[in-house]
Formats: sequence, C-alpha cells, structure tokens
Amino acid sequence: MLVLGINFGFHDPSAALLEDGRLLAMAEQERFSRRKRARLEMPIEAVRSCLRQAGARASDVAAIATGWDIERFEPALPAAPYLELDNALPAEFDRPLRPKAIPVAHHLSHAASALWSSGFDEAAIVVVDGQGERESSSIAYGDGDGIRTLASYPVNASLGHFYRAATQYAGLETANSRGEGKLMGLAAYGRAQDPMPLVTEGGGPAMAPDLRVEHTANTRTEMREALLSWWRRTTFPYLDGQRAEQMVYANFAASAQAALEKALLDLARHARDATNSGRLVVAGGVAQNCSANSRIAASGLFDEYYFLPVAHDPGVSLGAALQVAHEHARTTGGAFTPTRIDHAYWGPGPDDAQIAEALRADGLHVVRVPEAELIGHVATAMTEGRIVGWCSGRAEIGPRALGARSVLADPRSREIVSRLNRIKGREIWRPLAPSVLAERFDTYFDAPHRSPFMNVSALVRPEVRSRVPAIVHVDGTARPQTVDREHSPRYWSLIRRFEELTGVPVVLNTSFNLAGEPIVNSPADAVRTFLNSELDLLVLGPWLAAKDPSLLPGGPAGVVSRLAAGPAAGAAAEAEVDHASLGG
Repeated sequence: MLVLGINFGFHDPSAALLEDGRLLAMAEQERFSRRKRARLEMPIEAVRSCLRQAGARASDVAAIATGWDIERFEPALPAAPYLELDNALPAEFDRPLRPKAIPVAHHLSHAASALWSSGFDEAAIVVVDGQGERESSSIAYGDGDGIRTLASYPVNASLGHFYRAATQYAGLETANSRGEGKLMGLAAYGRAQDPMPLVTEGGGPAMAPDLRVEHTANTRTEMREALLSWWRRTTFPYLDGQRAEQMVYANFAASAQAALEKALLDLARHARDATNSGRLVVAGGVAQNCSANSRIAASGLFDEYYFLPVAHDPGVSLGAALQVAHEHARTTGGAFTPTRIDHAYWGPGPDDAQIAEALRADGLHVVRVPEAELIGHVATAMTEGRIVGWCSGRAEIGPRALGARSVLADPRSREIVSRLNRIKGREIWRPLAPSVLAERFDTYFDAPHRSPFMNVSALVRPEVRSRVPAIVHVDGTARPQTVDREHSPRYWSLIRRFEELTGVPVVLNTSFNLAGEPIVNSPADAVRTFLNSELDLLVLGPWLAAKDPSLLPGGPAGVVSRLAAGPAAGAAAEAEVDHASLGG
C-alpha cells in the first residue's frame, strides 16, 4: 500500500512517500520555496517531489496521513486556510478522487518516525518538542503490536518552549533564524552556575511553581514571557536580547543547556523504569540538541540508542505515514517492512537537464572530468585552502548537510573557521563540524554513540586535536558524522583521497547555504549560492565549476566559460566540455 504522509498547518511542511512501510522519498517544502522553515506554507512541491522520485502518480496513493490531529487541540483552533487539507495537496489530489486522509496525533507521529526507522523490534520512546496538540513531552513503548503512550506532560511544562525562550533572552533568535543551535554552541564558553526554573515532577519536566501558566491558546507566548521576565530579574546580565555583547550570556547559555540535559535524563530514566527496555529512541525538535543526545547516550541507562536524522517537525510526515501503514498491516494482514534509516539521502536528486541549465549561468567556468580525477582535484584543492560547494546525488533529509549538499574544507587550519563563518554570515564563535571515515572514527573521537547524522556530540581525542583544530570546539568536543562507504560511496571516496594526501581521514563539513536560507536543493540553488559567495569550487554531479578558471583542471585553456543555451545544449555541452577537459 502506498501511503503519503504530510506535515502542514504551522511550520516545517514536508512530505514522505512509503510503500508497505518502506521509505521511497521524503522532501521538505522549505527547500523548494527557499523560505527557511516555510511557515504557514503548504507542502505542494514536497508532495510532487516525492511522487516524482518514486515514479508514482497521485492516483497510486491509497491513503494520506497527516502529522497533526487538529481535532485534539484544547482549546480548539479557529478555522484557517493553512489548517485545511484541501489546501495542503497538489491539484492532482482534488476530490472526489482523493484517497482517505487519516490524522495522526503529533507526538504519536514523532514516536512512530523514530521507532520504525530504528530497526529495533521494540524500544522505549521519548518525544520532546515545543508542543503537540496537548502535550510537550511524552514517554511511550513500541513493539510489533504498536505504540502505547505511558506518560505525557503538558504544554506549560514544555522543554522546547523553555529552550527557545532562553535563545531569545540571549539575543540569538532573529527574524530569519531560530537560535537553539547557537545557544548550544555558546554554552561551551560558559559555566553552568545560574539557577534555572526547571524542576522534575512525576518523572517529567515542570516549571517552577511561581512560573507556571494556565493551559490556554496562548500558553506558549505566556510561558516565554514569564521566563524572560524571571531571567531579567534574576540572571546576569539582567537584560534580554543584547546582541552587541552576546558573550555575556555564556554562563546563562551553559546553565540553560545543563538544565535541559538534566530534564532529558530524567525523562530517559523514567522511560527505562516504565518500559524495562534496553533500547531507547528519541524524537521531537529538542532531540536535535546533539550535546543532550550525547549525555543521554553516555548515561548507561540503555544498551542501544537511535537518534533520527529528521527528529523535528518535518519528520512527522514520515511518522504519520508509518503509523497508518502499520495499522493497515495489522488490520489486513498485509506487509509492513519499514526502512531502517541509516543514511539521510532520501530527498530529491537532480537530473541532467537541470544540471545543464544551471551551469549556463554567467560568470561560471565549467569542466567535466572522469570521476577519479574529479575526486583527486577536489581533495587537492582543499589541501591548498580552497573551500568547495558539493552538490551530489539525492539531498539529505533533516537539518544537517551530510555530504550531499555540503560546503567542505580542510580541517587542519583553524583559520578556515573564521573564513567560513564570514562567508555564511554566522557568528564568529560558532563551531563547525567534521565528517570522518567510519572506520577511523575511534582514532579521532571518544563518543558513547556513533552517528551518521551529525546529531550526537563527541570528545575529540586530545592527541589528535592539533591535526584537526578547525573542527574542535572550545570545550574539546565536535559533532561528527560517520561516513560509510556503502551508503555514501562518493563522499567516502573524497575523504579517503584527502586522507591519502594528508594523513587525516576527516573533512570539515557545513551546510551549503548562506545566512537565513535553507540548504540548497536544486542545481540552480547550488549555482546561485556559489556565485553569491566566496566559495572557490563547485561540484555539481560530474561537473566542476569555478569563477576563476585557473582553479579547474587544465587551467583557463581547458574549460568552457559558459554552456550554450537552448534545449539541446545539454548533450552538446557535455561533448564539448569533455573534449576541453582532456586538453583536445
């Protein structure tokens, strides 16, 4: 059975397409509209992308699953266009042909996304986010019979709202960018010495009694306002949003991070006690906090852990579809074979025509060379201090660039950090992450859990820090991605070639985007971002591009300055560029 899962209504609209539980494609709307988090948008392009990637039509879809159950909200939400399913789907799904739509509760969708993507046959489940319809944290147990919620905690105890309020106090949230990742990075510069109004009651989080607000339609806003007021009265620098002097919030950030980690450990401990399972899966927006994930994995509470690459709200399209597929299989005796998600490359991939069109941009010099030569040239360029935009294959799902839509550089020089942060418009103190060959992980990192998704922090071993200073944060940690040859052969080959040249099996990897923008999606996005930045080289499928032709194989004499226009240009340009790259 083909099930389409969608997330719509608020932010992070997305789509996922499954066949008998097996993931075929997934996409986030922001990557198409180019508006970060795509607030109040509908996942129209994301749905079409999933169908296109799977070679399916709207008429093939047997059921639609939504990652919110709007009827569960208390108090009820007023009617709005962005809450209407009719507006969330492409015209191909217009009634009366549209299949049945099944709403799935938000936290159940998160839970399903983590459980059935983990490959575990049973597990304890912790979901923590800003809020679902009625809850902000929940504990569940899942096995072949389904998912059973064991405990939940209300919106006025939201860890997601608490942490976001902390980012606002520290002046880290802007109109175009949330600040949770920034606060986590800033925490490493401080000491956890400030009191925080978080307590644990009944195994779960709660605000201090004098800060608790009533559960109303405005709970989120009232809770944040109460927290900001409390911090202004009690916590240095007694002023919120001081962006010109953000380092004064370092101790505050460390204290907020420590409070979050303690609350999450308390939830994990409750989950272990309630389920007696040796496995834990974690989902929800708060599960993007890689420092907290590392603390959970290091706790020893469980034997095995799984941290989903798309733990935040785009993941509920996947989870809702999985929940509906599982229920259908149980009811009918049909197949349910969910995909263990051990790589993130489920997004759209470019076709030759899109690449050819994008490479016709003014100011671009391009060359096509054999794969081994391309890998060698890029690895060598990085050793010479060049910064590379890398757009290859199907895009990643989730917020991390993992070698499909990445900006890559040499981790051996600390100077590259300030240059990259300047190029991307990031705060100068923010850390950058490494990708490491999976088989070399233990040589460079000491971690309780290896992650191919860059969502669990690790200690960089002291004896190797001088080899890779650009990826070491001020506290000696990093957020590594393990790169497996099976799931990412091209990216693995690049890092392996870099190791052959330098002795270091690590490259610096950050997302291919500029400040306030989503990660690039299409070849046109990649070219536009490249031309508007100080990146040196662009890899786009089998092509190498540069603004300075001397950076390409063969130098200026061996490249084509601009691909010819016209519908037949693709094949002709390939022949021309191949010829030029061989020096003919």
